[in-house]
Amino acid sequence: MIPESPIYYEKVRDTLKKLVTLLSVFIVLLLAACGDSEATNNESNDSNSEANGVVTEEDFNDMYHHPKDYKGYEVEFTGQVFFDPERDDSSVYLQVYANPSQLDQNVIVTFDDPDFDVKMDDYVEVKGIVKDEFKGENLFGETITAPLVEASSIEVVDYITAVAPTIKEVSVEETIDQHGMEVTLQKIEFAENETRVYMKVINNTKDTVYFDNYGTKLISGSSQYEVGDNFESGLPELPYDILAGVEAEGVLTFPAIEEHSGNFSLHAEGYSDDFELEFEPFVFEVEVE
Repeated sequence: MIPESPIYYEKVRDTLKKLVTLLSVFIVLLLAACGDSEATNNESNDSNSEANGVVTEEDFNDMYHHPKDYKGYEVEFTGQVFFDPERDDSSVYLQVYANPSQLDQNVIVTFDDPDFDVKMDDYVEVKGIVKDEFKGENLFGETITAPLVEASSIEVVDYITAVAPTIKEVSVEETIDQHGMEVTLQKIEFAENETRVYMKVINNTKDTVYFDNYGTKLISGSSQYEVGDNFESGLPELPYDILAGVEAEGVLTFPAIEEHSGNFSLHAEGYSDDFELEFEPFVFEVEVE
């Protein structure tokens, strides 16, 4: 259930404002690109020539704000497509968040394959050349700029690759069975910006059982971590209610944990429609080297 809190509505409002802002920018930029097609095509002929330089990871933010200073530079980045791609006879045009976790750093990407299979919300790895900077006025009367990148290659990738690559993976595969409700901690993945816990629940009872996703706690040392929302990831979610005979798997996402070694414990809660059954917390103790 979506939490009805002031913070939630503030996020929704900010997101909608960004979407309206960027939509108008996208239209302006595409019109500008089409209107300047001759110049763009002339520059495209030089895309195979030696680049002026390479945009490093450390330079990307500066390139985003000053793309003219990086015209002709090679660039590689990963992001998320946040509008339906536009196509013509020769190319596909994308608007990509280079910082998708913050819905930020919109980059216009052109790719000379109108049949390339990509859609809104896909995560992509882009390699190409910084071509120019375009300016446009959004619906709020603000002047917005965005880099234009001519891609030499685009690859559709998954959320983990794009947003939260795994730094360390710990296989656990431990199962606790209470009254026919089997809960398995499969593995833990540590990333720079989140921690992912993979779980499986099997209901071997005759009644519906319930797994409290948001009541699950991850303990590291003296710190307790709560499950967070991660709707954008597309990772499978464990259902709250699990019918008799059903097996379900899902991923719980916690905040990032700096220490990837030591003793961890996971505390999960389970219930049943059979109120005569008493369940203790499902507690998993994990030692990570």
